[in-house]
Amino acid sequence: MRKKEFLKSLGEVYCRLAVTKHGVGVVAIRDIPKGTDPFKNCDPFGSVMRISEKEFEEYKAPEEAKELVRDFCALQDGNYFVPTYGIDAIDKSYFLNHSNKPNMVTKDKGETFVAMRLITKGEELCANYDQYQELRKEFRKK
Repeated sequence: MRKKEFLKSLGEVYCRLAVTKHGVGVVAIRDIPKGTDPFKNCDPFGSVMRISEKEFEEYKAPEEAKELVRDFCALQDGNYFVPTYGIDAIDKSYFLNHSNKPNMVTKDKGETFVAMRLITKGEELCANYDQYQELRKEFRKK
């Protein structure tokens, strides 16, 4: 990205990581209109790959590194959806917390999100993990 593109992209920044009632989450730094993707500039590579649960569990890697994948990557139909650029470069959308009353929605298994309604400045952005994630519900915070 060139300097001019970077400066222009600042006009499309809607949120930041912050302390929330969930610990760390995504918070609106200005109003986000319904239908807006506040993360559209977060993932410049824009692709994910599937790794089966079996393949993932059998691979010899530090358990702490595997825990990052379990914490941040969607698990659906026995496959983890992981960023092709690696786990060390995850974007803000990976910090969406779960809510049974979400204000964000995904139509593509958690790859992109849009505001379900107007989200006001200071409000935490949340998604319903049941829409795209096979997680143990007892670990979710409402």
